[in-house]
Amino acid sequence: MDKQNNGNILVVRDVCKRFGGVVALDHVSLEVPRGGVYGIVGENGAGKSTLMKILSGVYIKDEGTVIFNDKVVERTTPFDALKNGLSIIYQEFNLVNTMTVGENIFLGRFREVGGMRGTHRRARALLDSIGSTIDTYATVGSLSASEMQMVEITKALSFDSKLIIMDEPSSSLTSEELKRLGVIINQLRDKGISIIYISHKLDEIFEYCDVVTVMRDGHVIDTKPVKDITRAEMIAKMVGRSIENEYPPRAHAVGEPLLEVRNLNTHKLKDINFTLHRGEILGLVGLVGAGRTEIVRAIYGADKARGHEVLLNGRPVKIRSPRHAKRAGFGLVPEDRRRQGLILPFSVEKNITMAALERLTRYGIVNSANEKKIAERQIKALAIKTPNASIKVGNLSGGNQQKCIVGRWLELEPKILILDEPTRGIDVGAKYEIYVLMNKIVSEGGAIIMISSELPEVLNISNRVLTICEGRITGEFTPETDSAEAIMDRAIG
Repeated sequence: MDKQNNGNILVVRDVCKRFGGVVALDHVSLEVPRGGVYGIVGENGAGKSTLMKILSGVYIKDEGTVIFNDKVVERTTPFDALKNGLSIIYQEFNLVNTMTVGENIFLGRFREVGGMRGTHRRARALLDSIGSTIDTYATVGSLSASEMQMVEITKALSFDSKLIIMDEPSSSLTSEELKRLGVIINQLRDKGISIIYISHKLDEIFEYCDVVTVMRDGHVIDTKPVKDITRAEMIAKMVGRSIENEYPPRAHAVGEPLLEVRNLNTHKLKDINFTLHRGEILGLVGLVGAGRTEIVRAIYGADKARGHEVLLNGRPVKIRSPRHAKRAGFGLVPEDRRRQGLILPFSVEKNITMAALERLTRYGIVNSANEKKIAERQIKALAIKTPNASIKVGNLSGGNQQKCIVGRWLELEPKILILDEPTRGIDVGAKYEIYVLMNKIVSEGGAIIMISSELPEVLNISNRVLTICEGRITGEFTPETDSAEAIMDRAIG
């Protein structure tokens, strides 16, 4: 069997998967070598996650052959896949928030690792091996997004894995944690462990991967050694067309002050003062935990603040809750779309229209015809890949879920749209579409506050940048003229 597989840890041949009348995978084939890093790229909805869920036992394939570690796999379960040496780190966290870090890492295996004492001892050793100082006794719900990602990686390492699938593993990591991830990948490769690395961040594909497969619309478009493909070629194969520039021309419609924030203080923020102009995209840059998200949540009324003043068009406004913020003309796309932005059991239609329910409702009855029109309008405008508007939003890919939240607010045409990590987990083609929409909003007199951990994104889209460090604004920059080094210097204090 090994000769037949040419030394590959995984062979996929002509695998197909359908959901009703929708073909998610159409005769997909690939071969993952032992001890290598195999990249998979493609737009949201290309079929990457569907394939990974088949490999890990979440879905059952309709046709085709899967050979893992020289054995034909007909049917498997997630637990069987783990026992057989295949681990997967999902883009969206698969953790129990009310349990400790150690308990999450060894969930379901407490007896075999020596009870609670053994659980925490072995969890501590694993975390130390990847340079993490996370307390194994901390509850997962108290961790930051980046810390949760490190727990997911550690959980995968706790099994004797021969193949680890990493689905957007860097989406919540800081730059330092990303460097550590690179070290971990090299350590795993040196141990002969194979990795499938899925990412929309093409720089990571070029840095970590030996081979890359490009998928589009459920098909494998091409597979090449990374050294034999250029970034432009990769993008063209992903989106089916050439994109000459990953960023549209910067919007230049900055006008008079629209929003003024004075003396904003919380338990974490200290004397936050800034102005947002009409027609402006204002970027907030800082390390994870610096206070970026806390600033926009306080402005939006989601977190309590004290002693501050907010002026909209020169007039004081009181925003004590998100409902007040929405009525004042604010919209917020949150950092964690699954926990804060979506109701996963609800349909795509309900998730898109929920912010517009007040104008859709009369005498307590929702106008379902208008609700459907709104959903279909945004699905078309944002090219949301979904079989129909009635499917559960939890069944969509991460990028298409994000588009649903963006569409929710675009329908209301907010004066100020707050975007917290708006393109996290979104492919390069969809990113460009969101950038174009952002430019459209500001060109029509609106304004945007954008938080992003991707510095190139901030530098190419924003008109002005504020750096945040330890709850304070530490600098103000013009990205067209100021250097990335100068900006990051102030962001890290």
